[in-house]
Amino acid sequence: MQLLYWLEGIRCDILDTFFSLITHMGSETLFIAIAIVVFWCVGKKQGYYLMTVGFFGTVINQFLKLLFRIPRPWVKDPSFTIVESAREGATGYSFPSGHTQNAMSVLGCPARFSRRKALRIACVVLILLTGLSRMYLGVHTPLDVGVSLLIGVVLVFGVYPFFEHGDEKPLRMYVMMGALAFCALLYVLFVELNAWPSDIDAHNLASGVKNGYLVLGCSCGMLLSCALERKYINFPVEAPLGAQVVKVVLGLALVLGLKAGLKPVCLAIFGGHEAATALRYFLLVLFAACVWPLTFRWFSKGCPLTRRVKKVAKVIVIVLFVLVLLAAYLFWEVTRKTPNVEPIETENCTNELITPLGKTMLSGHRSGGGIAPENTLMAFKNCVERMSLRLDVFEFDIHLTADGVPVLIHDGTLDRTSDAVEVFGHENVKVGDKTLAELKKLNMGAKFTADSGQTPYANLSDDDPMLEDLRILTLDEALTYLEANGPFHYIIEIKNSGETGYRSADILYETLKEFGALQRTVVGTFHNEITAYVDETYPDMLRSAGFNEVIEFYIYSLLKLPAAEGKWNFVALQIPTTDYTVNLGTSRLVNYAHKHNIAVQYWTINDPEEMEYLQAIGADAIMTDVPDRATMLVQPK
Repeated sequence: MQLLYWLEGIRCDILDTFFSLITHMGSETLFIAIAIVVFWCVGKKQGYYLMTVGFFGTVINQFLKLLFRIPRPWVKDPSFTIVESAREGATGYSFPSGHTQNAMSVLGCPARFSRRKALRIACVVLILLTGLSRMYLGVHTPLDVGVSLLIGVVLVFGVYPFFEHGDEKPLRMYVMMGALAFCALLYVLFVELNAWPSDIDAHNLASGVKNGYLVLGCSCGMLLSCALERKYINFPVEAPLGAQVVKVVLGLALVLGLKAGLKPVCLAIFGGHEAATALRYFLLVLFAACVWPLTFRWFSKGCPLTRRVKKVAKVIVIVLFVLVLLAAYLFWEVTRKTPNVEPIETENCTNELITPLGKTMLSGHRSGGGIAPENTLMAFKNCVERMSLRLDVFEFDIHLTADGVPVLIHDGTLDRTSDAVEVFGHENVKVGDKTLAELKKLNMGAKFTADSGQTPYANLSDDDPMLEDLRILTLDEALTYLEANGPFHYIIEIKNSGETGYRSADILYETLKEFGALQRTVVGTFHNEITAYVDETYPDMLRSAGFNEVIEFYIYSLLKLPAAEGKWNFVALQIPTTDYTVNLGTSRLVNYAHKHNIAVQYWTINDPEEMEYLQAIGADAIMTDVPDRATMLVQPK
């Protein structure tokens, strides 16, 4: 940290700007662009070499980040400051430096295969400056940067012999790319099957999972495209300068367009799972390596045009221009808030979950987990017995215990919210591995952090009366308390999948009937098999839309397609305002849903301006962690 303190002391506007620019040498976008340009215009083996080094570096980098989980410098020392412009790109864990790793691939590989001394020196200087920029900006330590440089040097020199004579001995390239695909597969299994602790950085874990599938898709695509291209295409990389520029610009535009277009399709196929990322990048690599290069012989001749070809080229240019305009319009259409679409009145709706225009039901997300320990009796009492809080709906999640009792908890493990590590002696204790009696020993408020940063319910003694309101709640206990003070509406998510999820649905149905709350409860799940089971077994149980149903419904609303009566089996959309850059918080979507007698309920809304906006467009319910803030802004039903 001493070096970082010294660098912090010499900061000035000029150096801030300089190093903020230099640090982009390690950006993912630059890596992809340079890799494609090298592959298309310099040499195929050089392109495969650069991509192999880069993707190997990504796998190693992500593995080490998740293995060691070392926090950023300013997290270690709160008194240390960083250049604020660098904060957005410095998410997740610190060790090792991803930007430095990328810079080693982008610049180290050209330095290795180039014979120009000046280029080699320039690449090395830029690599070192990139590493220095990460420390100057305050987002990495010398250890983070040094280890990344070391890994990069090993990869740049260790992988090169496999590609040096790739034209004459392609088997060596296949072996190395096959090794990359195998390592990527092992890494994906590692991130998917490992029991991660509850305090792991969720963003970094999600990024690690996504990058694993990305590298798996790319490496498999590289392996297949290398074989196909050598046997059937064998495209030339040489072309006149003007033709090269057109080839690269047009090709990159097509790759980026395909990348954007494949995303919703692949997500729909895999139900939102990151396997969609693997398929998308597999297809992108095949397009970049085998489809677009089919035009390269024409480019290599300087793009000769006969009169007929000129006419065809004009038509193609016009079509592409129209497609670009349509793509731009579609992007604008799916991201805007449709301010010119007025909310419609809802008097003719028969769905009791649809509220009058200007009235919105307020839901305590995890029973108001932002102001009291989530899903505890204390949180329920905090929302029910405070006169200032006027909640209509309570949202919570259920897991089955080892002895088959549904309890209220969001996570599948207990570490994040409770003192399970102290009670059971180890991390990652699963809810389903313990009986109710064992779980009742826990303090479910032990990890709750107040706005002041304190943990007021940690280390409570066993005889502290407050602890009784912090024991894990069963579904029966929660409904007993709420129904005695209600009635309320409920949003309940079944967290278990498979056979355990089926049992959860069975117990939930019977419990809701017993309490007379069946028609006041919307049941949700992210598991398609549970959705199908509920539809078949309990058709009178109200449920929300599944992931695939949300995608389909959104497309219908966007295109204003008519839907046959009974097409939708759900009574409510429970959605975020923005997902995968698509804006779901629009009056257009709410109006379409209301026309089809479907309620729209948004999660998790903690921003005051967003709360007011959603009520203005006719949202039927807002789920929030901070109902105390919401009741001051939103007019309840």
